[in-house]
Amino acid sequence: MTTITKIFVILVCLFAFIFTPLAVSFAARSNNWRKLTEDYASALEVANAHERSALAIAASEIERYKAMWKKENDQYQALQSQYSQLVKEKGDLTLKHDDLARSRAAWETSAGLLAAEMAVKSKHNEELGKAKEDALGRERELRVRNLELSDRVKELSAQQVVLTQQLNQKIQEITAYRDENKRLREGSILSAASPAAASPTPTAQSTHAARTSPILGKVRAIRGTLATIDVGSSSGVQAGMRMVVLRNGDWVCDLEITSQVLPTEAVGEIRLQAENKQIREGDVVEDAESFSRS
Repeated sequence: MTTITKIFVILVCLFAFIFTPLAVSFAARSNNWRKLTEDYASALEVANAHERSALAIAASEIERYKAMWKKENDQYQALQSQYSQLVKEKGDLTLKHDDLARSRAAWETSAGLLAAEMAVKSKHNEELGKAKEDALGRERELRVRNLELSDRVKELSAQQVVLTQQLNQKIQEITAYRDENKRLREGSILSAASPAAASPTPTAQSTHAARTSPILGKVRAIRGTLATIDVGSSSGVQAGMRMVVLRNGDWVCDLEITSQVLPTEAVGEIRLQAENKQIREGDVVEDAESFSRS
């Protein structure tokens, strides 16, 4: 039953209470009032029955509406409780959000500081890298200069050895000249003392003595078919010279000296080689002429 129907029933009951006495009064004046009274009494009973039914229905509806109101009130209270809980949770979330915002601000500040520190360190590393490159460049220059100085020292040492040998040779020549002059003076004196004696013919010669000592050295390094030895032009090594490589007195191979001859080292190319033997660092080298004489 809808609300409009309920209102309509209530209005019908009210109109019945109001208009029934009026109708009875009117009917009594105009017709047989007893019959009308009985009819109206019956109608009144019916109306009363309808009224009681309507009141019962209204009471039932009121109870139902009370139950619905109670249920809705309970739901409202539950929703109010949930709303309070949500408000509390919102407050907690707001506090957490504020804490997270502060933490984020702190992290952003830390990140900015770290970025600045990283930039400083990166710049410092770049400066260190540049300084390292400069130091390496200076080191390379010093190494080149050192090698040049070492080569110059070797060259000067070789020149010193050559000059020493030349000086010794000159001293030997001067000594020979002195001996020859002394012999000539003695011959002149003897010629003056005994004219009949035959005058000796001067035989002084300025000749260089042939090399009789062997050229000995060792293999310093090997690169493919080339080998570097630790003797050079200061010891008499020349381009095209044949050198013999020995190990424990046994022949290993022959080297032909190339044009790369320095005062204290030379490079030779492997020409002949014994079977099952390979040239090694530390092997002894000797000039082929001295080896053939031994």
